[in-house]
Amino acid sequence: MQLAAGIHPLNEAGQPVPLEIVPIIVDPHKANEDLKRTDNLLRWYKQIRQSLYGDTVDVTRGFFSAKISTLSDILPNGSNLSDTFLFNMGAVESKKFQDFISYSTLDTANQALASMMFSSYQLDTKMDIGFVGSPNIGSVALNEFKDSEEFRQFSNVFQKNDRIFIVSSIFGGTGAAGYPIIVKNIRNAGNNTMINNRGDLRDARIGALTVLPYFNVQQDENSPISRADFISKTKSALFYYHDNLTGLRQGGVDLPLSKINACYYVGDEVPSNPYYNDPGGNGQRNDAHVVEYVGALSVLDFLSIPDDQLRTVDGNAQNPIYKEYGLANDKNTLSLKDFGLPTRSFVNRQMVKFHLAYMYITNQLKSDIGRGYTEDKPEITSGFLSTSFFTTLTANFYVSYLQWLKELRGNQRSFVPFNLDTTSLSEAITDVAPKTGFFKSAFDYKTLLSALNKNSQTAVKAGKYGSDKVAFRLLDLLDETLDKVIDEKFNGII
Repeated sequence: MQLAAGIHPLNEAGQPVPLEIVPIIVDPHKANEDLKRTDNLLRWYKQIRQSLYGDTVDVTRGFFSAKISTLSDILPNGSNLSDTFLFNMGAVESKKFQDFISYSTLDTANQALASMMFSSYQLDTKMDIGFVGSPNIGSVALNEFKDSEEFRQFSNVFQKNDRIFIVSSIFGGTGAAGYPIIVKNIRNAGNNTMINNRGDLRDARIGALTVLPYFNVQQDENSPISRADFISKTKSALFYYHDNLTGLRQGGVDLPLSKINACYYVGDEVPSNPYYNDPGGNGQRNDAHVVEYVGALSVLDFLSIPDDQLRTVDGNAQNPIYKEYGLANDKNTLSLKDFGLPTRSFVNRQMVKFHLAYMYITNQLKSDIGRGYTEDKPEITSGFLSTSFFTTLTANFYVSYLQWLKELRGNQRSFVPFNLDTTSLSEAITDVAPKTGFFKSAFDYKTLLSALNKNSQTAVKAGKYGSDKVAFRLLDLLDETLDKVIDEKFNGII
């Protein structure tokens, strides 16, 4: 959603930089409803972005301007990888854990050892539902990551100036186990003669977001997942990471051998609404939470850190960076104004512009077709409303955007950046009032149309849009026009 709003990382001069992100989702639980929702959003975003900007990467402003690609997209022709954002976990997805470790073929002593390390429930777990809050299962199953075709292909296209960012929650199973294993395999790439770019991978700039408990689930004595275990699992994971990943300790002394260049930590002591406790099946459709909104900012922050502050030598990060996050106002109902000034300066303008553009396209565009800027070349006609671009934008992405905002509003720590109970532009932004006064006209759809008409005439004179970029023209005009209008019509969105 932040990328859709046109937010980019910034360079040292404060200017937005072009960006291509290649998400790789590691989760054996393919029936997970949140996984499906994420995959759909990524695909819709990719389609919208392709229609607006084509394949070019060097775009630094505008809605949907950052490029999102699959791993298959960036591989040379002839790759046999499927065009998906999901990591293929092969045998892990189709086996019980005991079959994965060939429990039945172990000798008596090793069966006894395995039975001591893993409960009967864990041994009998079918891993297509994930690792059910058990990092000890995940750490064994995910170790085949290094031998996967995806990792080999990823290494083939990895370049020295690329960066890697790992997102994981550590109070469950898959994230807690996967994070250190993925980092270990990347840093140990120098010893893997089966892959290319070994040195560049070993010394890659790696950032990581560690999501601490914020999640709440309904109590169910028949489920292996319990909120009561989250804190103890988090402590265990943090101790392990400190000794083996982010801190490294020998003989009680901390060593400068961190494998991570920048570590981010975010969580919330105010738990979410209790989500339905479903470790498998087609469950795990959980409402959006402000912790995830904040966590996403860590990716953009990491990409804004200058190269010389993220040095790696022989697989060890030099002067690693550690960051936490705090709200400016500790409230149970948050608006865009309740974040710290760096966050407000970074995201508020673009998020507000995106929401106002969403409101205009959803509530008013159809009525404006046939007058003003829509008649300038290239024309926006009623036929545009039936294009695949417009359908993907409005019937898919915008519907999910509104659902996202509703879920954020309804959670225990509520995030309400916008007023969802109005179609009035002047009342759209929570905690931000429109400017008033004798010489101040109201901000409504008529005002916005007038501003769009004026900007469109300027663009026509400059020959900005060519003859066929109808979708780009609409969103670019809205982006530029709203940039000026919000300063004229609202009191301090930052």
